[in-house]
Amino acid sequence: MRGVPRTGDDATRTQRARPAAVLPGVTPDEAPSDAELALHLAGGNAVDQRRLQELFGDTDWLELTPEAWREAGLGARWVERLAPWRNRAALEWERQTCGRLGVRLLGPRSRDYPACLHELPFPPLLLSVRGRWPPPELALGIVGARAATPTGRQVAGQLGEAAAGLGVTVVSGLARGIDSAALEAAVARGGWTIGVLGCGIDVAYPPENLELQEAIAAGGTLLSEFPLGTRPDRWTFPRRNRLIAALCRVVVVVEAGVRSGALITAAHALEIGREVWAVPGAIDSPQAAGTNQLLFDGAQPLIDPSRLAEMLGLPATAARRQPGDALLRALGRHALTADELAARCREELRLVRSQLIGLELEGRVLRTGGGRWVAR
Repeated sequence: MRGVPRTGDDATRTQRARPAAVLPGVTPDEAPSDAELALHLAGGNAVDQRRLQELFGDTDWLELTPEAWREAGLGARWVERLAPWRNRAALEWERQTCGRLGVRLLGPRSRDYPACLHELPFPPLLLSVRGRWPPPELALGIVGARAATPTGRQVAGQLGEAAAGLGVTVVSGLARGIDSAALEAAVARGGWTIGVLGCGIDVAYPPENLELQEAIAAGGTLLSEFPLGTRPDRWTFPRRNRLIAALCRVVVVVEAGVRSGALITAAHALEIGREVWAVPGAIDSPQAAGTNQLLFDGAQPLIDPSRLAEMLGLPATAARRQPGDALLRALGRHALTADELAARCREELRLVRSQLIGLELEGRVLRTGGGRWVAR
């Protein structure tokens, strides 16, 4: 939570992500109100909003003084948190900065606010989105340990690639280890990925995942419930994990220690009726202690990524042609820019850029000087 409004771009020293293309806007009736945006910036959620509606009814509580808030029964803690955001200029700054960064703010009145998030006990009040939206219904969460083993990363990558090949969206948290391995593989396969951040959507965390974040924003979706500039912290990741659970039909835990945040994601998934699968591990491996416990408690074992279609109830013919093949054919032995490739393939530039980044992560193309690409 941030205690004071920001007045410029010095909100955080954390490395910022680059802007993506601006998404279609929302109608004025759907756009977050000043009161909703102020509560969002103060760290509130949809439950807190209902509490304010109970206290103030249809009155715009943001127009009232903090003294009036206290008299209505608002607690001292919330008065302190909300008071700085009575500054309408700070709210306008937030909106303008979101527009400049290509971030769409989705409020509870938006038609594109996912219904699945209302299944959470504490749904987010506002969502910050970059990239494709709304999300598809069929999505697979792949989560696990940051300190993953090489085998764990390999399995996560195989799952991410298999899901993308089936047209199944991959959802994860962009953490080091299992999360990154799954998302990288799905991006390389050309699949729709959703990276859910435990920080502001304008913050690249971990810093080494900046390029991955940009690839996801270009061809998939970046999502955060935190205000711009929010730094990652111990409390932000459990909140992030419940969104991963809600957005998926199934959550797969690849590796997890007994205190892993991936187990929090699994608990949220079970709480709202999602399936939880786990990859078995050696009984003497610390990274497998949590997953093996999930299996003992009744989670579905996942022992072979090639059987993912069968486990999801999809036809075996669901696998798609390897994306990027057309780009590789167009490249041939040439060194071309993304614009030149888009013209040759008659594809949208943003999709070409996304596929190029995926092919680069896969080691199939190389970026050279002058913004040109060559096949490896």
